[in-house]
Amino acid sequence: MKYALIAVTENGLNLAEKLQLELQDCDIYVKEGRQNLSKNAILFAKMRDLIAEIFYKYQALIFFTSTGIAVRMIAPYIVHKSKDPAVIVVDEQANFAISLLSGHLGGANELTDKVAKILKAVPVITTATDVNKMIAPDVIARKLQLKTIPFSHIKNVNAAMVAGIKVPYYVDEDWQKADEYVKALQQFNITAKKIKMSKLNLSYTPCVFISPKRHIMTNVLMLSPLRLIAGVGCRKNVDKNLIDKAIIEAKKMANCEALEIKNLTSTVVKEHEVGLLQWANEHEVKTHFFANDIMQKMIEKYNLQKSAFVEKQIGIGNVCEAAILSYNEQAKIILPKTKFEKVTVSLAWE
Repeated sequence: MKYALIAVTENGLNLAEKLQLELQDCDIYVKEGRQNLSKNAILFAKMRDLIAEIFYKYQALIFFTSTGIAVRMIAPYIVHKSKDPAVIVVDEQANFAISLLSGHLGGANELTDKVAKILKAVPVITTATDVNKMIAPDVIARKLQLKTIPFSHIKNVNAAMVAGIKVPYYVDEDWQKADEYVKALQQFNITAKKIKMSKLNLSYTPCVFISPKRHIMTNVLMLSPLRLIAGVGCRKNVDKNLIDKAIIEAKKMANCEALEIKNLTSTVVKEHEVGLLQWANEHEVKTHFFANDIMQKMIEKYNLQKSAFVEKQIGIGNVCEAAILSYNEQAKIILPKTKFEKVTVSLAWE
């Protein structure tokens, strides 16, 4: 995960720097006027402008402010729990660390516990399954890199669990990875049964079914392996080996080396780029290219970071993330636009 630590006071800055020593890949942002207190911090003038710029850039935002300030800052940019970053608030005396947004899928609850231990704060987590000492299926999905289908069924399963109803877990018997997932669920103290999809008892009791198939069924929350989407920008006539090298490194950075990319997206300007097409063909990846006006809508809607150089060259200032969202607006960005040699890459879950 990549973290943004946001402070406005000297104490808040001190806590952010303490946290930065323990967490990897952190950027500290501090209000102008505190620059003499830190050599590593990035200065901002107005927090509202800062959040508009970075909200979709990081997987987690940690505010060293009041909860009220954090809520007001992030409110305009909250889209959906499947897309929003984790947001945590720590008061400037580190009395409390509060999981504010995306507790399960975004990992805010787990990160809150980690932050609280580092800063010796009291973790404040309010999701019903967590306060009842239960592990929710969307937490399991995040840990096992699975997609929840349909998303709306999560609340039915969680509500049943909190009400004391036993929710059974099943794994698709026809899947070659069935035994692997039965074993993986044991780490959560869940004993899953292998069963054919056609044998599922679609009763009034919710259940969880893990399968590579993606079907919507009554009272069934399906968990299916995530599919990777890549958004790629590149210089003209770039060699396919540089694209391969960039994508391999990007997958490492996103902790998803074992997963295959199913779809590659880019600007229509690159639809005849030989190196890009060669890479996609060799890896059996579908390509999707989008016109500037479609991508521009995504840039504006999600306030995506823009490059003046790219905008001058092709007419829009963001290719990677804009292309991904043009292909699938429900995709969750797990690696924001990252620069490599002659290539830029962003990755998302489909």
